[in-house]
Amino acid sequence: MSIDVNVSLVEMFRELPVRSGLYTVGPLLLGTAEFVNGYVHQLSLVYPALFAIVMVAFSVLITQYHLIEFRIDQLDGDRHAFE
Repeated sequence: MSIDVNVSLVEMFRELPVRSGLYTVGPLLLGTAEFVNGYVHQLSLVYPALFAIVMVAFSVLITQYHLIEFRIDQLDGDRHAFE
């Protein structure tokens, strides 16, 4: 018995759009807004750039975590379908 374990990011966005958007796009928008805010107010861009880099890293890590969680839920649902 073979179960397909390849779950894509698109499938996760399709099934869980709000949670996926908050954890994937939200931090990217926040980092971009902070960088633009520093630029508009003519501040040193070192700290906003560092913050934006941290938000990108956070977005990547939290998206990977939720994709793994989504895969586990898919596999768990498939397992219950065979019982």
